[in-house]
Amino acid sequence: AWALLPALVVMLLALKKFPPLPSLFAGVIVGGAFAMATQGQSLQSVFDYANNGYSIQTNISEIDNLLNRGGIQSMMWTISLVLIALSFGGALETTGCLRSIINSIKSKVKTFAGTQVASVGTAFATNLVAGDPYLSVALPGRMFSPVYRGMGYSTLNLSRGVEEGGTLMSPLIPWNAGGTFVISALGIGIAGDSLENLLYIPLAFACWTAPLIGIFYAYLGWFSPKATDEEREEWESSGADIAKFNDDGTPVAN
Repeated sequence: AWALLPALVVMLLALKKFPPLPSLFAGVIVGGAFAMATQGQSLQSVFDYANNGYSIQTNISEIDNLLNRGGIQSMMWTISLVLIALSFGGALETTGCLRSIINSIKSKVKTFAGTQVASVGTAFATNLVAGDPYLSVALPGRMFSPVYRGMGYSTLNLSRGVEEGGTLMSPLIPWNAGGTFVISALGIGIAGDSLENLLYIPLAFACWTAPLIGIFYAYLGWFSPKATDEEREEWESSGADIAKFNDDGTPVAN
């Protein structure tokens, strides 16, 4: 029964709404301590298992495949690609390349529906170019928030737009950090010019239908709340940027 203690620690911390990384790390620490205290493992062995994995034969193929995963080294391809994608995305933001592109798109929107399409599209485009799902949410979110405020719409609409184009679309892009994780977790890989392993993309219905539904709602005006009086007061008290508009309805460039 004590062998279940690491898993119970992780579940308890999750129920207490602790952040995922500290919760998982706590489970690793408890598991390592349990192995040393009850199974005679040394500290060196615990670190070796964490790095290279633990090999066990249960004669049940499903359990063997689950437990014999190879440790940190088995994930180095995924980790290296994620680091490269994040570094590239950071370089694009620092040099201002993405900001210039988004400013160009933002300068052409005139309606709420057009703004919603632009926020979804720029989040998706940032995913494609930068390979970073976090940047695809953060950068369009910062760039478009003054436009939503200027139009009198709640920034909840912006939050939904960048989530649909950023977080949800990330797993569908193989070179993106999100897509890399999915490919690695499913164990499918991509070899040569074979695209058969990308057939999971059309089956990920929630990822690609959510942006379409969100855009559909924006054009119909459904589930697209205007800013409440409380939100407006918060904008004024915090000094938030609120876009002004030209005579043709487009936002004034920053």
